[in-house]
Parts: sequence; structure tokens; C-alpha cells
Amino acid sequence: MSKAKHIEKSIAWAKAKGFSNFKADIDGFESPINFTRSSDNSGFKPDLTAVAGNRKHYFHVVLKGEEVKDTLVQIQLFHQLAKAKDSKLFLMAPTGNLKYAKDISNQFELAEVVRI
Repeated sequence: MSKAKHIEKSIAWAKAKGFSNFKADIDGFESPINFTRSSDNSGFKPDLTAVAGNRKHYFHVVLKGEEVKDTLVQIQLFHQLAKAKDSKLFLMAPTGNLKYAKDISNQFELAEVVRI
């Protein structure tokens, strides 16, 4: 399942909340920075980043069909980045994925879950 339409919904939500300077992993936007794990050269890229209050915030679209281990690793990485920059990680949950996203967030007390 493509995340493009969910990323677009996430951008619309973020614009309504006052975010700006978007970088997204879809056509028409500058791509966010790709982070590479040195142990196995795995790459991780946030679905969306945006600025609010002079702070960069991270957004990750959570879908049930994704590999759970990879999703958790990415979410933990983005949470650590957000924490280091005194910003937030938002887990964007499309309809039907809200409970799954909340379970992940509650399990690790990581991020704010937003229904899109």
C-alpha cells in the first residue's frame, strides 16, 4: 500500500496546525534526510518533516501491513531525534490503523498519535 495519499493528508493536517517548511517522501516536495545505520547500512527516512516554533518535527505514517520490527526501529530512531531537538514525533494513523498506532505509542511511550 502506498503511503503517498496518507502523507498528503498528514501535510494537510500539519498545515492546519501551523506547520511550515515541509519535506516529504512524495513527489513535489524536497525529500527528508535519510539516516543510515552503520552496523548494516540500513536507511531510514521520515515520511514527513515540518517546522513549527523554530523546531523540526517528525511525522511517520503507521500502517498495519508494514514489517513491525522495521516500523518500531524507525519510530524509535525518529523519537530519539525529536527528543534531542526538543521537538515531537507524530504517528499519523489513517482510518483502520488508529488502534495499532496507539498500541505502538503506548508500548514505548514514544509519540503523539494523530488520526488522519
